[in-house]
Amino acid sequence: MRTSARIAFLLFMTLASLSSVPAQDRENRTGRYYPLDHRKPLGEIGRWNAIIRPSVANYVQPVQVQLPTAGDVSFYRGDSQTAVVLPAPAQAGMQVGHAYRIKISNLADYPGVELFPTIELLGRLHPPIELKDKYPVPIQITAEEIETAINDQMVTKVIYLEQPQLANPTRQVDGKMHVEALDTEINLLEAADMRGRPIAILRLGGRIPDPQSPEDEFYSSSPIVLPGQ
Repeated sequence: MRTSARIAFLLFMTLASLSSVPAQDRENRTGRYYPLDHRKPLGEIGRWNAIIRPSVANYVQPVQVQLPTAGDVSFYRGDSQTAVVLPAPAQAGMQVGHAYRIKISNLADYPGVELFPTIELLGRLHPPIELKDKYPVPIQITAEEIETAINDQMVTKVIYLEQPQLANPTRQVDGKMHVEALDTEINLLEAADMRGRPIAILRLGGRIPDPQSPEDEFYSSSPIVLPGQ
């Protein structure tokens, strides 16, 4: 029998929506799911989930950001001056129920490009405690998604842990997760919940920091555990 950590590693899947307008801003089929509207306050879905499931609230879950090419990942602790820059793949501990702003830069295939995606953590994994850091939640950003963001479009992805009974027969190649692209009229959170257990939401594109506004609440101040802490 495989360990829970091994299962978690193998069965991560992703639902994605690529759109020039806010995705999932329409009524969902059941009315049970909060729409993924980019105009709503960042982190609201995570906060709701933490209230509904207090047993997972504030659990520090390792998250690993993976890029399609060599590059850097910056993690923030309130402002641009406190950024910690790590080479990709970069890993940090994020609390369930919180949202985080990061920066990806120095991309080998995209010189001069800087993007500021957000990660909203909805759930946690349950590996043996000694393997916690070995099996982080993988946040994979693809070349297609980077190019979409460069073209002023928004990418929304829901990373979920797939139910074994509903497993997609697609084989993973080189550790790359299967990405299923859905129409923007479909609520990704609802679709992920029907397929398994939503773990995180990645949003890429949209806002960039305003250098003229030092009071801008752009950078994440959510609690984060960085390597060495």
